[in-house]
Amino acid sequence: MKSLLACVMCVVSFASVTAGAVDRPASPAAFQALAHDIFSEIVGIDTTHAVGSARIVSALAARFRAAGFQDSDIWIGGPRPDKMNIVVRLRGRGVAKPVLFNAHLDVVEAARDTWDTDPFQLTEKDGWYYGRGSIDVKNEIAIITTNLIRMKREASVPERDIIAFFNTDEEAGGDANGVEWMVAEHHNLIDADVVINDDAGKMLSLNGKPLWNTIQTSEKAYATYELSATGEGGHSSLPRRDNVIARLARAIEHLDAFQFPVRLGQTSRLYLQAMQDRVGHTEAGAIKRLLARSDDAAAADVLRDNPVLNAQLHSTCPVTMMAGGQSESALPMRATATIQCRLLPDERADDVLATFARVINDPSISVKPVWGPLASPAQPLEAKVTTLVEEITQQFWPGAPVVPFMSQGASDNVYFRRGGFVTFGVSGTMFDEADMRQHGRNERIGVAAFYDSLEFNYRLMNALAKANSIN
Repeated sequence: MKSLLACVMCVVSFASVTAGAVDRPASPAAFQALAHDIFSEIVGIDTTHAVGSARIVSALAARFRAAGFQDSDIWIGGPRPDKMNIVVRLRGRGVAKPVLFNAHLDVVEAARDTWDTDPFQLTEKDGWYYGRGSIDVKNEIAIITTNLIRMKREASVPERDIIAFFNTDEEAGGDANGVEWMVAEHHNLIDADVVINDDAGKMLSLNGKPLWNTIQTSEKAYATYELSATGEGGHSSLPRRDNVIARLARAIEHLDAFQFPVRLGQTSRLYLQAMQDRVGHTEAGAIKRLLARSDDAAAADVLRDNPVLNAQLHSTCPVTMMAGGQSESALPMRATATIQCRLLPDERADDVLATFARVINDPSISVKPVWGPLASPAQPLEAKVTTLVEEITQQFWPGAPVVPFMSQGASDNVYFRRGGFVTFGVSGTMFDEADMRQHGRNERIGVAAFYDSLEFNYRLMNALAKANSIN
């Protein structure tokens, strides 16, 4: 913990940390070629929600069998025949519980006519690999698979088992989530001292210059609510004092002006400390004041116009959809609004509903949960894990700190943490803040970034497989 805190608190000249400033470690050419072949194969397999994951699981199982893994060390199963997971175990000496590396198999839809390349074919162009899943996260599946095969071919017998667990339906939002199902139905197959979710961490850069490596310790809970107002209706030529659309609009206006209280945990405090060197003077001053007093409303208001920082401070509940009325010549009988919340991990569902009622201050407005919240506890930082991540990060990007991070979005770590797993999001894959394309058209990953991550992951696997690496 001291190492991470010292790294965050030090003054880092990000401009001096430049891509290409060092000759970064590299995997042997044979395993780079293998990683490319696996990457190309699995990008070419459609794993969108409608198609499922059975075919990619079969392809990966064939890769592992060809590398010498026994059937007893390859397990396939899932919540439905088209929604399958695969668990592969590299046997160690059993000195300590296993370490598990995770990534999801599914991808979001991609329409060929909106892309410049075929989204289901890995295409190399101008230093980039293009394809659906190239950064979210079939790259990580190829990397983890290659490194497990590499350790097998090297006859490596780690002190603890290494488990690769690739799951179905992360992108689908819980329809048949593979991690949720495994935790409930086959916990013993994935039981581990620590889980590294390669989807939840990011090595961030800006216009090619490395900034920092994030380690995800928590994520916000996704929750949806519906506000509704009802009335008697009538002819539009005979308007009443009480119009349900107008009444709902007033409730929405109150909610839009409201901000949940700032509550800073260990992760958000360290993250804000690191951000002070990356923002302007006014925002840096607001961060300093919030770190001293989290109830400084004026400081919080300064950061409200920075969506990334604002999301780290507190729960957020914006209005995302509205509907109302039944005819332009009739007074509306019903109006509804959708509120899409991202709640702090320890935000209580009952408290959210009570807050809505207090802020709206109109008992005629109905508020009901539609989905969630699906929350999980924040993971305290583990000193040995963060120290290993720092050491390996410095081997690739000297001067780039490791910063803890709370995801505003969602990952499968919510299911791991709810199941009692010690879980972190870590990745050596570089994401450029100026070129985020996950879920978008022409998704891509830098060629160099892919191979850097291959070796980063290999070193992290070996480091965590040592018996004294955790706790």
